[in-house]
Amino acid sequence: MTPINSQELDFVEEMGILWESSGATRTLGRVFGYLLLSEKPKSLDQLAKDLIFSKATASLTIRQGLMISIFEKVSIPGKRKDYYRVNINSWIDAMNQRMKILLTWETLIEKGLHSLSPGKVEAAENLRAMKDYFEFMRWYMSDFPEKLGKWRAGEIDVKSLKQG
Repeated sequence: MTPINSQELDFVEEMGILWESSGATRTLGRVFGYLLLSEKPKSLDQLAKDLIFSKATASLTIRQGLMISIFEKVSIPGKRKDYYRVNINSWIDAMNQRMKILLTWETLIEKGLHSLSPGKVEAAENLRAMKDYFEFMRWYMSDFPEKLGKWRAGEIDVKSLKQG
């Protein structure tokens, strides 16, 4: 078992901060980052040791991740412990769902515009600015579902898209 190095630990800590800024717990983000870098599934003991927190914290965090399907439990032949790894497909689905939330925002902003009493000039300007932004995002992302499907089917090689 290769211990986590300082650069990997920095990545794990930054992942924790990113998740925390997105509304999740820092610990959940740290475990996600750690499992993302792991070559093999990890046990609760390994998680707790490498991330320097209690086994109870590791257990609670893994349960949270299992509930939202970003982690999955796996068994290793000949081992009695449970092991865990990142479920990348669920993470991709969650990111895709976040993009769909933009449509909900746009609908709600439109409702806000229609609900305004006459004379609320500044509120109307704020809502129109938001509406314009969401209309732009909808236009910009209009072919995203098609591209995502092609990418998942292996029809888009991301490496070939990068400009040098």
